[in-house]
Amino acid sequence: MQAPTRESLHRPVQFFTGKGGVGKSTILAALAMRAAGAGQRPLIVELGVHTSSSHILDGPAVGYEPVEVTEGVHATRVLFEPALVDYVTSRLKLRPIAKLVAKNNSLRRLFMAAPGVDELVTLHRVAQLDAGETWGPILVDLESTGHASMFLDLPDVLNVFLEDGPLRQVVDNATRLLRDAQRCAVHIVTVPEPLAVRETIELYRDLRQRDGIHLGHLFINRVPPAWLDDAGRRSIRDLLQTASTDDPFRPHLLLAEHLSMRRDTAEKCIRGLRHDIDLPTILLDAQDDTGIRIVRSIRARLGPTEAS
Repeated sequence: MQAPTRESLHRPVQFFTGKGGVGKSTILAALAMRAAGAGQRPLIVELGVHTSSSHILDGPAVGYEPVEVTEGVHATRVLFEPALVDYVTSRLKLRPIAKLVAKNNSLRRLFMAAPGVDELVTLHRVAQLDAGETWGPILVDLESTGHASMFLDLPDVLNVFLEDGPLRQVVDNATRLLRDAQRCAVHIVTVPEPLAVRETIELYRDLRQRDGIHLGHLFINRVPPAWLDDAGRRSIRDLLQTASTDDPFRPHLLLAEHLSMRRDTAEKCIRGLRHDIDLPTILLDAQDDTGIRIVRSIRARLGPTEAS
């Protein structure tokens, strides 16, 4: 793996991965809004059954054709059947025939049952969107750490089995995109919690071993605020030692101690991530807002974008 660069946030195609529930889709939406504010045409690509961008950005439902989910930001969801039609069309050159092939129940079941076909048509769709030069950046929201590893490893796996032919051409196109350090980067999103940190470090080590994968940034999301300084923490501990169980201020003191310990845990996790993961790192504070308000808050924290 080549050394990551700080310019990775300007790559035309960017993949985002991380443990479920770490705010990956929210950060991706914030980066899309940031790009739109700079006059770019960002496109969010979602792969899951349920879309996040329409909910997070208070936009319309997202389908296969790109739709604007907030000002300047479009989103698309890669659905198997239309993606398969596009894939077959690229091979047969006749879209009506491709639709008949994709809608044939027997052939459709065969395609869906074949290992890696879903990921392959998804990669083909991403490469197709990139080649069209309509969108940029293209921000791909991978479903989970396990899915990301399988998804990014697919071209190398299929290269072992495929001879020359149409399918090999699709794999080669996807491989060229993933391995192009000037066009593609993979970002990792996590939170400063012990379980998430362990999974993130394992994911990072796994991705580092894969030839041609260019890692970008590490986003550490939901960093709890430092409510107290060292003197304040000592005061809380001293007051708890003298406070009786029926002291009306005791619940507040316990809450202050809990928040202080949560911050301590987060700081230890951040130190561990910085020690084990050699990537440019962006820390994002925990937010009380929800929906598009939190996206705007993160977007403001990221600051203005610059031309690559």
